[in-house]
Amino acid sequence: MTTDTKPIIVTGATSGIGLALISILKANGYAPILTGRNKSKVEKLSSQHGVAGYVLDVSNQQSIEKVNTQITADHGPIWGLINNAGIWLEGEFATYSPADIKSTINTNMMGTIMMTHAVLPAMLNAGKGSIINVVSTGALYTRKLISVYSASKWAIRGFTGCLEVECAPKGVRVMGFYPGKVASAMYETAGIDRDLNIAMTPDQAANMIVTMLNDEGMLWSHVSGRSIADYV
Repeated sequence: MTTDTKPIIVTGATSGIGLALISILKANGYAPILTGRNKSKVEKLSSQHGVAGYVLDVSNQQSIEKVNTQITADHGPIWGLINNAGIWLEGEFATYSPADIKSTINTNMMGTIMMTHAVLPAMLNAGKGSIINVVSTGALYTRKLISVYSASKWAIRGFTGCLEVECAPKGVRVMGFYPGKVASAMYETAGIDRDLNIAMTPDQAANMIVTMLNDEGMLWSHVSGRSIADYV
């Protein structure tokens, strides 16, 4: 499979699933573009992996517009987008600060929507392209203590499903990947203690995403999964 002419933007690519995707996409012949908020991490990791890197804050519309314009100028038409950037918020709803609520919604929901809005028109004009939204099993069920996080992900579940049927007849695949617990720094960053020994690895999640990308004749709608150890 020759896919080196297929640039793919990966958001939230300085750790976890996003970083695993950079290596696995490259190994599969794609041209991954690493993005993240932390300038030093972006510079270090893009150099280490031999890929293009850009500082991008998906919660900031100006950043989205500026960086996507630059990426297109540097790499030409973007074939793929993996909306992976996300933050975790857990606790009783009444204890959340307005800033925490806005940050979660702006990153998880608006970041995904506006990144898609930035790249989709060119894909539709070309009649080809793939977008995968990394959602969460938290958008497949409800449970206590993740109300705002869940709200952000349920919104993306609906967004993804609607774009799937809107864009598929035009040659563009919009798909959703719904992982369970992943062994990443997301929980630690949010100050939450999790037993990650039972979680799937970032590589396992990234491999599934690349499987979804590879066969352009297939549109994988709602792909979910979790480590078998998470059922014990």
